[in-house]
Amino acid sequence: MHPHKPIIPDLIASCWTAGGNADARGGKTPCPIDLRVRIEAAGKAGWTGFGLLHADLIQARDSIGYPVLRRIFDDNGIKHVELEYLLDWWATGERRAASDKVRAELFAAMGPLNAMHLKIGPGMLAEPVESEVMRHSWAGLCAQAAAQGARVAIESAPYSYFPTVDSIVSLVGDVDHPNGGLLLDIWHVYRSGMNYAAMAKMVPRKSLFAVELCDAKATVMGSLFEDTINQRELCGQADADVAGYIRAIDQIGFDGPWGVEIISHAHRARPLDEALTLAYQTTADCFNLARDVGV
Repeated sequence: MHPHKPIIPDLIASCWTAGGNADARGGKTPCPIDLRVRIEAAGKAGWTGFGLLHADLIQARDSIGYPVLRRIFDDNGIKHVELEYLLDWWATGERRAASDKVRAELFAAMGPLNAMHLKIGPGMLAEPVESEVMRHSWAGLCAQAAAQGARVAIESAPYSYFPTVDSIVSLVGDVDHPNGGLLLDIWHVYRSGMNYAAMAKMVPRKSLFAVELCDAKATVMGSLFEDTINQRELCGQADADVAGYIRAIDQIGFDGPWGVEIISHAHRARPLDEALTLAYQTTADCFNLARDVGV
């Protein structure tokens, strides 16, 4: 560990970690708990970052407005804001039209909220897409992000067009745009079967825009997609070796805020304050373990 690196970095409560009993299946309905209440609870629990789903974002825009929302973040010590989730950025027809509307609304919020990045989804393996189409579409998305002064970060998912870390490293590396990078989510890396040390060797530091933590049991419950939205565990509570993953990311040299994405039946059932405190404390314990100071 470098002597200047804090043991516990800034942590982002993802939109799901702070989402209460939000519906994670489609991700298109706002959280049932008032946004101000959630932000205040996150700040009280120690979080300095907060994630917003598109549906929550639009609800806030149309009710309190972005300047007021940014002040609420500031008043509660939230320095880092991330927005999600853009899908179908490679599609055509009606799917692309709907995606472009979401894209425009997400980009329009980034400046007023001083958001750090926009999370980009890798799709689902429902139908084949030519790799050249994906590269061209990614290049266009990166260029649009640059025009907005924004950054976009894409993650892999084992059930997607980009099932492994090397597949998104190839995409990002081929396009090589400074505003387009990677999001490395431990659940997706673990479920893909990739060795963390191998991951660390293949990811260039300049390309790593975001990192997300959770834990996972060795056995998949239901489909991979059902497992990722219903069975993610608190950090250090299952089999994914969160401390080992943190050490691998440290090897890459990542120094930004770390996201924590707990999506599960159990987490949705917890009272908000308890959910945010537990998620923060278990993650902090893993950093203590990973960075060799004991828990």
